Amino acid sequence: MVLMINNVFLWHFFLFCLYGINKNIFLCKSNKIKKAEMNTVDNISYADSLLNILPDGIVILTFDERVLQVNLQARTGLHINISSDSYEKNLYVGELFELIYQDKNILASALEVMRQGKEELILPSNTSIREKSTNTIFPVKGRFCRLPFDEGVEVVIFYFRNITSELTQEYILNTALNRTRIYPWFFDLDRQVFSLDARYFEYLGIEPDPGYTLSMDRYLKLIHPDDQKELFDAFSVQFSGDTMYDKPVPFRILRGDGKWEWFEGQSTYIGKLSGLPYRLVGICMSIQEHKDIEHTLIEARIKAEESDRLKTAFLANMSHEIRTPLNAIVGFSDVLSSTFEELSHQEREEFVNLINTNSEQLLRLINDILDLSKIESNTMEFVFAPCSLRTLMHEILAEQNMNIYSEKMQVTAMLPEDDLCIMTDVSRLKQVLVNLLNNSRKFTKEGYINLGYTLLEQEKQVELFVEDTGEGIAGEHLEHIFERFYKVNSFKQGTGLGLSICLTIVEHLLGTISVNSEMGRGTRFTVRLPLGLDESINICLGV
Repeated sequence: MVLMINNVFLWHFFLFCLYGINKNIFLCKSNKIKKAEMNTVDNISYADSLLNILPDGIVILTFDERVLQVNLQARTGLHINISSDSYEKNLYVGELFELIYQDKNILASALEVMRQGKEELILPSNTSIREKSTNTIFPVKGRFCRLPFDEGVEVVIFYFRNITSELTQEYILNTALNRTRIYPWFFDLDRQVFSLDARYFEYLGIEPDPGYTLSMDRYLKLIHPDDQKELFDAFSVQFSGDTMYDKPVPFRILRGDGKWEWFEGQSTYIGKLSGLPYRLVGICMSIQEHKDIEHTLIEARIKAEESDRLKTAFLANMSHEIRTPLNAIVGFSDVLSSTFEELSHQEREEFVNLINTNSEQLLRLINDILDLSKIESNTMEFVFAPCSLRTLMHEILAEQNMNIYSEKMQVTAMLPEDDLCIMTDVSRLKQVLVNLLNNSRKFTKEGYINLGYTLLEQEKQVELFVEDTGEGIAGEHLEHIFERFYKVNSFKQGTGLGLSICLTIVEHLLGTISVNSEMGRGTRFTVRLPLGLDESINICLGV
């Protein structure tokens, strides 16, 4: 990008070089000197060549607004054609263009300020030129300066630059930066401060030092301790000025809310003084989203690997789990059919009970597999209807008591005096409670298993529970207890799917399930469900 000449010393030096040429041109035009040391046309041609070297548009005029000279850049930008003969005529600057600021032409007022003795006048921001040739308007940066001559003669020089392309590029750059969270910065070696984009501080929620800067000390304090060395090493290489450090450097920075966010920085230096860079420039970009995705992918890969391992173990175990009850059913059935008359009544009853027990176990295995298939294909159906919890609990308890239990272990219901109706899928809720009871039976040899519910009025929920005095679950297993194929004890019967299926069902019932356990003291599973019915019919008295 070509920068406008704005150094006053440079301009004075340039004007001094033009002094002799422009003096002769001006004096010839004003008819104050009839003979010039140089030919006027030659003067103009020579001055034009010198002015055309400059990157800005140049217009030289008198204080009465007559145009003396226009360089190539100004003629091109203003779409005008001024020949050498035109300088001999009374061509006024208002015939070439207007200066528009806040919908007003400020050209005349600007020149009036210069006539009143102003040495230099910088155009305000958002100023535009409306050129008269095609009536085109374009944004500019520019200024007016006084040009002194001998004998008290002065003229005004106006130079400007069309900044349409710059504003367009700036808009495109800002749009891209806003969308990508890229923040430009530079490090000033003299002041030892970082100057950063204002959006950087707003995004991180931290207060900047004056001028949107950060001192080196403060900046390093914001960097995560584990990342400071790599970042410092990168800066050291850049500061040496010997080699380029073009590798991006990832680092974490402390946000205003106390959280760490991943960024990636890259820098280079511009200009060298005595072999050292005098300014380090670069960009930093938030890569937190990429890190989050990376973390998610890593977790997904680990979970997939673990799932694959568990599935392999599940399939290997399944053949044993299915074969065991089948062998028992077939074996005891053969014994009954072949030796029925020889068996005592007690032996027959014992064999029948064993066949029933193994049949139930096989049925549970098959149901778990079928439910897993429905969950995987998202075809498990739920039908919500009013449900009396007291009726449901008594039904489950009656079915459980049909099974043979140890004399040292009891299954009881702990129910409040009032019945409670909720809106739920009765069969699926029963499946959850039965699964939990069967799970407790595996690990409880003596004591009790309690089944019950409690109304949570303030939360408008009901809490259902199954608690036992069994072996308990170790802490390292609790966080995995609801995962598919996970078994606390691989020697116990089961597929490792029951609790995972319970979790899925409870979530579909808009509830939550949790577990508390202590080794050697027992376990309590808790299911919380919304009432789902109008309060007027929640209490089912007499049901």
